Amino acid sequence: MRTVAIGLVALALALPAVSGTAAPARTAAGSVLFVEPDSAAPAGALPCFRPITDPARLASLAGDLDNEAARWALDLYARARAVAAARYGAAAQPAEYTIAIVPDGSSSAVGFRLRGAAGIEEHPRAAYVRLGPEAWRFAATLLHETGHVALAMLAGGRLVPRREIAAIPHTVAALTDRGTAFDEGFATSLETLIAFVSDAPEIRRQYGHAQLLFGPAAGMRAEYFWPAAQLLTFAQPHARYAAVRDDAFAFASAYKQADYLRVQIEPARDLATVRDADQLVASEGFCASFFFSVLARGERPVTEGVVRAREGTVLVALADTFASAPFNAEEPLLLDFLTTYRRLYPADWGEVLDVFLDLSHGVFVDPGAAELWRAQYLAALALDLGRLGRERVDAARARWHEAAASDPKVLYARIGPQLRCEVAGRTVRLAGLDSDRPLSLDVNTAEEGVIRLVPGITEAEVGSWMAQRARRPFSSVAEFRARSGLTVRTLARLSF
Repeated sequence: MRTVAIGLVALALALPAVSGTAAPARTAAGSVLFVEPDSAAPAGALPCFRPITDPARLASLAGDLDNEAARWALDLYARARAVAAARYGAAAQPAEYTIAIVPDGSSSAVGFRLRGAAGIEEHPRAAYVRLGPEAWRFAATLLHETGHVALAMLAGGRLVPRREIAAIPHTVAALTDRGTAFDEGFATSLETLIAFVSDAPEIRRQYGHAQLLFGPAAGMRAEYFWPAAQLLTFAQPHARYAAVRDDAFAFASAYKQADYLRVQIEPARDLATVRDADQLVASEGFCASFFFSVLARGERPVTEGVVRAREGTVLVALADTFASAPFNAEEPLLLDFLTTYRRLYPADWGEVLDVFLDLSHGVFVDPGAAELWRAQYLAALALDLGRLGRERVDAARARWHEAAASDPKVLYARIGPQLRCEVAGRTVRLAGLDSDRPLSLDVNTAEEGVIRLVPGITEAEVGSWMAQRARRPFSSVAEFRARSGLTVRTLARLSF
């Protein structure tokens, strides 16, 4: 069995101790306070909740926590809070995990008010989760959102800052922005980890593609619908798990033509083309692969003890990263984390660095790394053993490790700024999410198929844009205008 057993839920629900309050639900991994919106509360900057006190409803909600993913979530909350409390004080975050039950809830947040026996309490920097009342959310959503809650606690009650760059909400395959990639990547890595190590039936059903159904009676569960049904979940749980585990999102989209949704959402990859450094720090899929691999690395299936020990160092390093690095939407927090990890845990640094260098195929260190990988991959594709170049590749990997181990700042050398622009006359629509936005992109990360959406752009201009960026990221809008090779007419379509 490869199950990380955090402990059976042993609920000890209590009736309200005082009118208007309720004791939290106690579990082996921690305690939970279920709350709901308080419609009678006076208006305020923060949402106001009241404890749920109905015993039957509390028992039902607590029962929904009796699953493997929820146990992981509660354990993570308790451990992250302990790290945060050591840095910011125990009062900064409640000991009980606040879960607000709201219609269609599927998010995390910081700051709320809570109606207690003595009146309304303010918790301006407390992180919590908002969940819908459906039981499936406690198995499919709670763990992911707890990842965001953990990061907010480790950052002292601050959400990881993001930028509105992408024209769609985040997805694991898309390139969005550095803050979104870091925040969502960490949360997604938790789902990947539990899918990798757990034998719990509900986990295998969610991530394992364990049943093959055929014929009209199967409805949308039939194999005929599988790729479309994954897209309709938006999260694409099975595709996301397998791709993150296998580091698929280190590579460019396989779709190169002018279609924003196919480029940004489809999981298919061009395995000969490694994404560059700016793209990787804006990829939640790559960030997820990194955090997952740091915890799961090794030849044997990872054990609970190893996971807990590695997770403990990661949580401490995250807290120190947030405290010491610039906390803004432009900062490459993934690289800051690596630098911090080296300072705090030098004995482990070499292994963690190798995880990063291998997953990124050296593009943060070596301007020739992408071509080195491409030649190796295409030789393997042709079964051309004579051109695999193992000696060259291994020598390059050793150089990368030596350079970054000596000075982690080397990893920042090929990073440029995020330069957002909107494309005139283009919109991106996701009907089911009621999302209809102007096409926007970062000129230092936009993939080939997205660049082709610029009206009137020629193939020569597409090639020049990508080639100039590969040589050196654009340092400013002015440099992009001067160096990208776009005509005045094409540049007029871009609004910065």
